[in-house]
Amino acid sequence: MEQTKKDIIITVTKQFGESTAVWFAATRSFVLLEKPAFEVFDQYIHDIPVASIVDYFIATYNAAIEDSKRFVNDIIEGINQLNNPENAVYEPQKVRVEFDNYSYPIYAEKYYLIGNTTICFRYGNEWLMDCFHPTMAHLESDSTSSDHLLEVVALNDLYIFRYNGISQEAFSVENGHYLRGAVSQKLFGIVYDIEDRDWMVTLHSAAISDGKSVLIFPAEAGSGKSTLTAILQAHDYTVLSDDFNAINRINKSAYRLPLSISVKEGSLKTLKPFYPQLGDIVPEKAVTGKVVRYLPVANNDPKSKVAFPVKAFVFVKYSKDGPFIFEEVERKEAMQSLLPETWVNPDPENVKQFFNWFDEIVFYRLQYSDYHDALVSISMLFNK
Repeated sequence: MEQTKKDIIITVTKQFGESTAVWFAATRSFVLLEKPAFEVFDQYIHDIPVASIVDYFIATYNAAIEDSKRFVNDIIEGINQLNNPENAVYEPQKVRVEFDNYSYPIYAEKYYLIGNTTICFRYGNEWLMDCFHPTMAHLESDSTSSDHLLEVVALNDLYIFRYNGISQEAFSVENGHYLRGAVSQKLFGIVYDIEDRDWMVTLHSAAISDGKSVLIFPAEAGSGKSTLTAILQAHDYTVLSDDFNAINRINKSAYRLPLSISVKEGSLKTLKPFYPQLGDIVPEKAVTGKVVRYLPVANNDPKSKVAFPVKAFVFVKYSKDGPFIFEEVERKEAMQSLLPETWVNPDPENVKQFFNWFDEIVFYRLQYSDYHDALVSISMLFNK
């Protein structure tokens, strides 16, 4: 039976040049569609029969009949998958009661002092503790009480996150990286007394501030992001966070969270002149499988400024033998890289705000072999 508009749960769209970003409420997923594909999507959700969509495609693009049928059917199949709640990256709230009542063995309990706020974490197993504790170990407190209890536990093939006994999200094992984003967002909210609904988006990224604004470095594996972040801290920039950042939908600002920088073994030679103490830090195997040393950041002073507006995104890449590149990136390319790693507050109005904010941001690519070139480029961006 053909699917009609009434079967589409909710979508939010935003045009960016020749492409259109579409957000599906059912799976809380993004897709970027070019004109032919978006035309199929647009007609399909407006109840145009599939046969008529195929005829339109043949007439408009002078395409072969079989090729047109195949293309239209492929797009519709993709729409149906994105509109199916069973394909969501995490469990819907209908299972909240089950998760609230779930009892589990406690592998470890830790207390951390972030700013003036003490937070208790309970971990259901060693792997879950390794996801969070190493970057917060320097914040560990001797306290034994807190108004804030965060629990990360495993149940069958799900990772569950609870706050003060109430389930927040549940993620499938293969989507476990979203768990870290959800917990990070809650941490930001607890420390700065900001409601969940007021976080527009959480980004897997680093954030650097000059005291006035912020540059966001999206987290691409092997890019050298953490190394550059540490170098910038050594040159009087403030690291807001090395791994996850939350943007407030009201002021569109990023906030500081004092989680350690993960320094890989290959970066030691570059960073030891700035951080001699790295040689004394015991290397650990991270959940990613890589051996790292955790370098605490210097941003846990509760008297310091906490929030800064975002100035630009910078896709950084260290390339030992590659040319120096510093250039603007087209929005379409930026979206293709960023959308899969974004955790957007799933309210449709918030998604609209996110799209509008994203449309105002400038994106750059920075490839370097000499960090001095990177420092000059970053300074130029902040001073623009």
